[in-house]
Amino acid sequence: MDPITHGLIGIALSSLSGHTMQMNDPVFLGCTLGAMLPDLDIVTHVKGRLNYLLKHRGASHSLIALSVSALGLSTVLYSIFPTTSWSTVFFWTLIGTMSHGIIDLLNSYGAELLWPFSRKKITVDMIMLTDPVVLGSLFVSLIISLINPELAKYASVSALLFSGLYLGYRQLERIQTRDRLMSTYDLKETDQVKVIPAMYHPFTWNFILFQEEFVRFGIIRNKIPSICRVLPKFKGDNASVANALGGNLAEIFTQFTPYYHVITHYSDTEECIVQFLDLRYWAKGDFVYTGNVYLNLDGEISQEVFHPLPNQKGVLLSY
Repeated sequence: MDPITHGLIGIALSSLSGHTMQMNDPVFLGCTLGAMLPDLDIVTHVKGRLNYLLKHRGASHSLIALSVSALGLSTVLYSIFPTTSWSTVFFWTLIGTMSHGIIDLLNSYGAELLWPFSRKKITVDMIMLTDPVVLGSLFVSLIISLINPELAKYASVSALLFSGLYLGYRQLERIQTRDRLMSTYDLKETDQVKVIPAMYHPFTWNFILFQEEFVRFGIIRNKIPSICRVLPKFKGDNASVANALGGNLAEIFTQFTPYYHVITHYSDTEECIVQFLDLRYWAKGDFVYTGNVYLNLDGEISQEVFHPLPNQKGVLLSY
């Protein structure tokens, strides 16, 4: 989720404590700031977009880091505003930080919630990065709370319940969409299809079909599926692919996305190019995150390039 949505969630949760929206109330500040605190990892952007993409929602979003962040923030707030017991401030600050980690699991980017025990980004593929329904309901709750503070708790509960029901509907729709795709494309196993939220369209689904010879990527609009890209499955005994999978780019994609695909091309000089595709995000007729591994005639890696945006200069990896 975006920082604004996280902040609104923090405000809504703090209202449940019975504390009002006061800038000198440590419970309100702890819950609200705690809900936004993990996104301070945006500072990793100073070392380049690739560094940001790899570090964002990493260790800073783990259960350990969220707990430590709540501990530090609540201690600072209590030292400034000792009007409420430290344990109460810590509890609601922890609610705020934990809400951030849990909410970030709902979209396809995910979060390393179990770091350092697992570097895998956990995701449930339910909503896009900024969902207008969740954001809108929380914003209405905030407006009501500002106009009539006595209704703040009821407005927050209503917004959170509405958002929960909406998320339940999204999950049900996702399952129904998966079942329709299995029927349409004659798939036998549920793991042959992945349904994921579109990047910019809140009520549109993307899907990935894993079939015998091909991997197909498509979009569903008005319950009608259309195939956007047909990708050949790579063979495990391909020496070039095997070499590419041992490089730095493969390590990046393994850490970065649970849904990536590998295809091979050959240049005019017969140099092999192994292309990595992140299948989660599709925009303007292409996958957003891609990368190329260039192998010389001896099958050795000569260059690796990560492309953080389509049609833009890539990031040359050291090798």
